[in-house]
Amino acid sequence: MKKSLLIALALSVVLFSCGGKTEHAEEHEEHTMEHSSGHESEATPTSTSRNMGTTAMIDAYLAVKDALVADNQAEAATKSEALVTAIQSFDAQAAESHKAKALEEAKKLASGDIAAQRESFQALSVAMKNLLKIAGTDRTLYHQYCPMYKNNTGGMWLSANEDIKNPLFGSSMLTCGRVEETISMN
Repeated sequence: MKKSLLIALALSVVLFSCGGKTEHAEEHEEHTMEHSSGHESEATPTSTSRNMGTTAMIDAYLAVKDALVADNQAEAATKSEALVTAIQSFDAQAAESHKAKALEEAKKLASGDIAAQRESFQALSVAMKNLLKIAGTDRTLYHQYCPMYKNNTGGMWLSANEDIKNPLFGSSMLTCGRVEETISMN
């Protein structure tokens, strides 16, 4: 189990350092990598307590997502402060590179117009997904994907329910997207 986590961490670092790949290709490789070990990670008391530690981070992330869905730039900026604090206080250990990327993008949400916030949010979403897959989650989350974002290159986000409420477009394309993956408590 430890060897699989170390291999997963090493591959994650390599994927993030390779700038030429598309995000969707990285996600596919990570999905393949997770299943190459032959089993899902086992829940232990340690992983359960880590899952509970993600609560504040997930709550703050979802609050920013909801503000972007509502096209509310000011609220997204305000809510990002709690997200930055939650990410900073989370003990990531095995997922430190994902935590650093999430923190970098969360800080960008505090300023800029809503288009810049949405771009940072999309990058934050990738980092959060990767972090939560390693650290665990306290609830079921849905990895959602909109193929039309950023001139049809696509973008993703996490949601607490399956209904599509697109934070990357807000009211202009509220229901554009699909559920790509379910991330369950582990």
